[in-house]
Amino acid sequence: MCLSLCFQQYNLNTMLNTKFYFSIIILLSFSSEAIFCQSSNTDSTVSVSDFGAISNDIYNDRDEINKALIHCKENKIAKLFFPPGKYILSHPDAIKLMEDVMDLKMGVDPEKIIFTPYFPYIKGLDISNQSNLELIGQGVELIFKGWMEPISIENSKNIIVNGFTIDYERQPHSEGRVINIGSKFFDVAFNDDYQVKSSMVMPRIMFWDNTKNRLHKDPIYFPEKNELIEPQVLRIWSKIPQSYANSTALINHSFHFRPAILLHESSDIILENVTIHSQPGMGILGHRSHNILMKGLRVVPRAGKKMSTNTDATHFTSCTGFIRFKNCTFEAQGDDATNVHNYYYTITGQVKDKYITRVDAPTGTHAQVLDYPTVGDTLELVDKYTLKVKKQLFVTSVDTFPMKWETHLSFDKKLPANFQDYLLINVSRLPSLHMEGCTILSHLARGVLIKTRNVIIENSTILETTGTAIHIGAEGGWHEGPGSANVIIRNNRILRCGRGAGTQNGASGIAVNVKSEKPSKSGVHKNLLFENNIIEGENAKYGIYVTGAENVTIRYNQITGCEIPVYINKTDEKK
Repeated sequence: MCLSLCFQQYNLNTMLNTKFYFSIIILLSFSSEAIFCQSSNTDSTVSVSDFGAISNDIYNDRDEINKALIHCKENKIAKLFFPPGKYILSHPDAIKLMEDVMDLKMGVDPEKIIFTPYFPYIKGLDISNQSNLELIGQGVELIFKGWMEPISIENSKNIIVNGFTIDYERQPHSEGRVINIGSKFFDVAFNDDYQVKSSMVMPRIMFWDNTKNRLHKDPIYFPEKNELIEPQVLRIWSKIPQSYANSTALINHSFHFRPAILLHESSDIILENVTIHSQPGMGILGHRSHNILMKGLRVVPRAGKKMSTNTDATHFTSCTGFIRFKNCTFEAQGDDATNVHNYYYTITGQVKDKYITRVDAPTGTHAQVLDYPTVGDTLELVDKYTLKVKKQLFVTSVDTFPMKWETHLSFDKKLPANFQDYLLINVSRLPSLHMEGCTILSHLARGVLIKTRNVIIENSTILETTGTAIHIGAEGGWHEGPGSANVIIRNNRILRCGRGAGTQNGASGIAVNVKSEKPSKSGVHKNLLFENNIIEGENAKYGIYVTGAENVTIRYNQITGCEIPVYINKTDEKK
């Protein structure tokens, strides 16, 4: 545990050159809002109340809201207004799904059924094949009954979602106080907000430390059983530390399902002042989309509660253009605040002159639809053991087979005869990432997970996440990559992160690594600059840990509470 101030400058290979530094500043510092334009044939505004959706009543407004959306599409209406208040959105199939999950009809891990390719689900607001529309929802709460995808934006462009709070009548997690801890079990008391019963599904339980007002460092998974021992008191058979007494148990009733907001095959999307309080899955998922701006987004618990979404607050895959966060807040979700990446394709065989590829990630793609390149895209051929790039290929033809979870590709040159020893990744679908002025408060796992290129994380605060605050990583096991490049992390406050689940290489503040069978210790990540950050560890091993990278500059950071402020591991270069 040492360290007062760390102002040393660490260089790996050569200093970040001025050309790189200023080109990325210019690239990401322009106002992204400028690219968005609304161009409808009319400037008219309609209200959902015109279609029978009335706030603050007891009736289901889902059909009426979607009728309004269809009217806007057919008549090229520019703005759809929601009068302030609460709207209920429900569907019998969504309610049945929720009940089946809660009753263990989907097994102890419902993700294995409900988070699979093309699993059927219900949409709340269906925004598909729509252009040039702003949804105005200041002071509006969308309350969902049954598990569904609250807002679906697909094959659309120039969409603004302004305002809106998303929550569930019966949240997809339960919160109760730990009132007794035995040697093999513990008891949790719940108030009437969460009706509980014996044999409830609970794949994971997180624990909120009410004394320190943050998550305890580690959750538990798949307790042996649970039983109602008196009204609103569950006995759960699993071991927890005595220090968890009087903590709030956060019982997740799912891992992944559909996100609260889906952005799929869509472009030029603004989410402004949107709040997500709960979701049986992620908060926002973007897949194969282009230019996404989030301003004032909040993924945070409902007032008086401790938990928000069951998994990631936001997640972006195979996107282009930019992903931008401005003045956003994330707290108490069940996984990363954001993860931006593409997928490593496995090469499984050949059909004539084409190669059969598939995404073999443990849980498929995060949108649970086929991921594929388009003709003309650039793919990197990657050594599957080291994740180092061997060469680039250009896609000349694409055949997709969604139900077989396969894509057949041809390239401008042949692959090596031992193609099974390689992976492919589409570097034409890597968005730039800019996070500015954001606040990430205690939650499970990492704050920011970077697997893209041209990145700035600046002027933000990351506080008491259980995992490393910022992770730059290529992850072969998850089939997520590629190696990152041109990354600036500057002027951030990172406080007491890396205490437990999700900690990378013992690092509190920033970790750079490669996860594969024989991970390369250089050359996977390139052109990294970490400067002017304040990192305060809590009995941490490292403040900043780097491996698998080249051309890294670390300077002018203040690091305390870490045994080793900065560690760079680079040993596979020729001597």
